[in-house]
Amino acid sequence: MAAHAFGPNFPRLFSAALLQELSFALLIHVPGFFSDLGATEGLIGLLYAAGAVASLTFRPWLGRILDLTHRRTVLLIAAVANIAILVALASATVWGPYLWGLFLLQRTVQIALFTTMLTYGADSIPLERRTHGLAIFGLSGLIPIAIGGYGGDVIIDAFGFDGLFYTAAAVSMASWLIVWTLPVLPVRGRQPRRSFWAALAQRNLLPLWFVSLLFAVGAESLFTFTRTFVDDRQVGTAGLFFVVYGISAAITRIAGGPLYDRVRHRPLLVGSVTFYGLGLGFMAIAESAWILVLAALITGTAHGAAFPLLSSEVVNRARVSERGSAVATFTSIFDVALLAGAPVVGFLIEGFDYRVAFGAVGIALSVGALVYRSWDRRIDTSSLVVEELI
Repeated sequence: MAAHAFGPNFPRLFSAALLQELSFALLIHVPGFFSDLGATEGLIGLLYAAGAVASLTFRPWLGRILDLTHRRTVLLIAAVANIAILVALASATVWGPYLWGLFLLQRTVQIALFTTMLTYGADSIPLERRTHGLAIFGLSGLIPIAIGGYGGDVIIDAFGFDGLFYTAAAVSMASWLIVWTLPVLPVRGRQPRRSFWAALAQRNLLPLWFVSLLFAVGAESLFTFTRTFVDDRQVGTAGLFFVVYGISAAITRIAGGPLYDRVRHRPLLVGSVTFYGLGLGFMAIAESAWILVLAALITGTAHGAAFPLLSSEVVNRARVSERGSAVATFTSIFDVALLAGAPVVGFLIEGFDYRVAFGAVGIALSVGALVYRSWDRRIDTSSLVVEELI
């Protein structure tokens, strides 16, 4: 299906998002920069946790901004801020308050750009193809991970971390130039806008927040602990796992995307989250590279389906006038999972082992998916009607 099937703005929006995500992906290597400046792993972890707290604190403000301001305006301003911060990071030579402040600002701006891109995409993709369109749009975040991981090594070897920051800034500038060509979308709904917290507590969104948190805890468990897991078990490599994971997620979105708007989302979402739990179960018992690859294949496939289904359901159920707040809440759940879920999994690993930790998360996802199904089925179907734009 041609990209224009998702609306006339989709090709440019996808390109802008791809470049912006590539700018962020290059920063995967930033912990090495911090280490060179004398930071320990504990201090680096503390700084990233502070970044998650900062982004969570900013979320209600971001939701309100998105509901009251044109998405394009937010993208243009946030991208300029991102470029300026990246250039400033190249001037940081000491591990201290100046560097911390820049990093926390960059993490907050990164969240604003990601959330706003996703919201603009939901606005511009035709309703009848929204889930398929969001699935394809999500590739703009998967592809840069591979490019940024490899390309960052090449850039650092040739030009150092200064070169990395300047390259990330240049890529972000290219994204800004594309965003400049996008139209302002006049989006408003029949229903008046309430507060951010009213959107958060909306009855038909509560089951989605629950299942999103389950999925996020599963994903963050893998993204946080796979590297130490393979080192401990001496099976395969983290690179092998995430290559299979990323390819599986991408293939699922490309191949399965056309079906997402033709089938009921709830059964598919329940199956995806349960399947992710199964993959974590295989991860728990992995004693060979083949089982590790199987776990990556299962979890990557489940991720490829679950994320666009979740994001589409959030957009469909939220009031149009509160879409920015709803998407901001949805993306914040992954920060909550990192702050709350990852430490719990870490303590399970330390207190028991990886088998218990991954197995427990896998069981929680499988049981939680059934709880979500039961809870969501009790929601009055009249509350699930998508509000039309006017």
